[in-house]
Amino acid sequence: MGAEAPHKDVMKNPPRARNERLLHWPLLGRSYLLLGVTEAIAAMAVFFYVLHAGGWIYGQMLPTDNALYLQATTACLSTIIVMQIMNVFICRHPSESVFHSGWFRNRLLLLGVVLEIILILLIAYTPLGNSMFGTTPIETDVRLYAIPFCLVMLVLDELRKARLR
Repeated sequence: MGAEAPHKDVMKNPPRARNERLLHWPLLGRSYLLLGVTEAIAAMAVFFYVLHAGGWIYGQMLPTDNALYLQATTACLSTIIVMQIMNVFICRHPSESVFHSGWFRNRLLLLGVVLEIILILLIAYTPLGNSMFGTTPIETDVRLYAIPFCLVMLVLDELRKARLR
C-alpha cells in the first residue's frame, strides 16, 4: 500500500496536529474492533466448520498430526489470507468507498495479492508446503465458506465510510 497513488484531495487536508496521536481511537476501533473481529470470527467459523463436517464432537481432543485437525488449521490459515486480501482493498482509503477508489489501480498491490494467493496454494496443495507448514489440502466448499465473511466485512466498512462521508 506504500505504492498507492496519492488521492486528489490529499493536499487540501491540514497536517496532523502535534498533540494528536499517530494511532488514535477511530483508526484503532476500525482496525481492531470492526475488521479484526470480523476476520477472527471468519477464521474460527471456518475452523469449526471443517471440524464439524469431519465428524468432530466438541471437547474431543485431536492429535496435531490428525488429518482432520490439519485440514481445519489449513482452512483457518487460508481464511485469514482471504480476509486479509479483502482487508487490503478496504483499507486503501479511510473514508472513500472501495468502489470509488477502484480495485485494480495499484499494480504493486495486485502483484502482492497474486503472490499471496500463490504462496497459500503452495503451502496448502504441495507436498513440500504440507510437510514444511503442517498443512493439508482443503475442499472447495471450505474455500467458498469464507466468501460471505469477506462480503460482511466489506459491507460493514462501506457503511462506516458512508456514515463518515
